[in-house]
Amino acid sequence: MTSCLRVAPEVGWAQRRDRIFLTINVRECPKNYKLDIDSKKITFSGNNEQGTKEYVLDLDLYGEVNKEKYKMLASDRSIQLCLTRVEEGEYWPRLLETKIKCHFLKTDFNKWKDEDETDDEDESANWESMMNNMNIGGTELGSEDEVADSDDDDLPDLEDDKDIEKLE
Repeated sequence: MTSCLRVAPEVGWAQRRDRIFLTINVRECPKNYKLDIDSKKITFSGNNEQGTKEYVLDLDLYGEVNKEKYKMLASDRSIQLCLTRVEEGEYWPRLLETKIKCHFLKTDFNKWKDEDETDDEDESANWESMMNNMNIGGTELGSEDEVADSDDDDLPDLEDDKDIEKLE
């Protein structure tokens, strides 16, 4: 009888105001798993094809998710979940209820957006027009008069080479 090694799979996570994204990386257990999603808990278990590893995951979530409204995509390498939060609003300070750092839990920066970022991609496209509309020079927009700038004044001539020779 072979012994089965219990392992916690690597989990990547990201969030939005209304959703939580989870990626459970289980490269060797594409079909042989059990996943349960509750309002404040996610459990996962599965064996690899060889039967030498048992993946076990038990996550007590910081906030509540709607256990009826979620999307899942399972592939040979991972199980991706998009969970809908019960209360839309501020970002959770962490994924888990506990403050203890888990070695298998990582931030998924490919899906992460900061709380102050908007979902509208158009806003980044309008960056140039926003900069053009700013009153950086201190003049009214649409003013056609040139404003005198101290940098535009003529500079005095440099000393003649003859004066430098006298000093030597």
